[in-house]
Amino acid sequence: MQISAIFSDYDGTLSQLESRREAAVLSPIVRRLITRVSKQVTLGIVSTKDLSFIRERVPMAHGVSASCGLEMQVEEKTLLDERVQEPHPQLENAYKEILKKVLQARDNLVIERKESEDEHLIGFCLDWRLARNWDEARQTAAPLLDYSRKQGLYVIESEASPFANVFPTEIDKGEAFEKLKEELGIQGPIMYLGDSEADDPAFGLAEVSVGVKHQRVMARLRCRYRIEFLELENLLTELIDADFDFNETMATTNIYS
Repeated sequence: MQISAIFSDYDGTLSQLESRREAAVLSPIVRRLITRVSKQVTLGIVSTKDLSFIRERVPMAHGVSASCGLEMQVEEKTLLDERVQEPHPQLENAYKEILKKVLQARDNLVIERKESEDEHLIGFCLDWRLARNWDEARQTAAPLLDYSRKQGLYVIESEASPFANVFPTEIDKGEAFEKLKEELGIQGPIMYLGDSEADDPAFGLAEVSVGVKHQRVMARLRCRYRIEFLELENLLTELIDADFDFNETMATTNIYS
């Protein structure tokens, strides 16, 4: 199948899952390969990370659907979803209350703000990837996420991911995928790369869906194919060498699909 575009999650897919925010960058080899990809087909990023984070790390992308589609950049155009164009009081209050709890928590539970270009809060992430025990840290985060839900906020979490995202409105990566596809005007087949259940809606829309497995765990993803994280370089290299004509020998069939 001739691929016309590659859309990818970032955190845990293109970059290592177990890295601090500031250290979550592309490896030199992946960066070089992704740059080559962007010169031959359309490259898009679909992420729950905010736009400033992705734009800094993947400047070669033709389009970014960040904060799960709430903020986008296509070439030089930046778009902010109408649902987050004004400050959201419940989100701000929840962030402040949860921040107090996080500062008292143990074992590397952190909170990450997601801000729009005009610097108002459009979401936040509770992150425990550097905790010694992910299960225990998840239990610490659980009541904070329940509190967010009670405030009318929308929580995106995964059994496989050591973090959860909170947004003021219901949204998913399928919607983010569709927005980006429309803005980029893509007509041909798209390959989508992701690593968690949050990527399932996007997997369902892609003609070629590839799940990325980490050292610790891989969720039961609804993707057609799967690779190990360390196989990403091989997949990209084979695609480039094949002029983006994908065939099934490039990845393992996912037993859960």
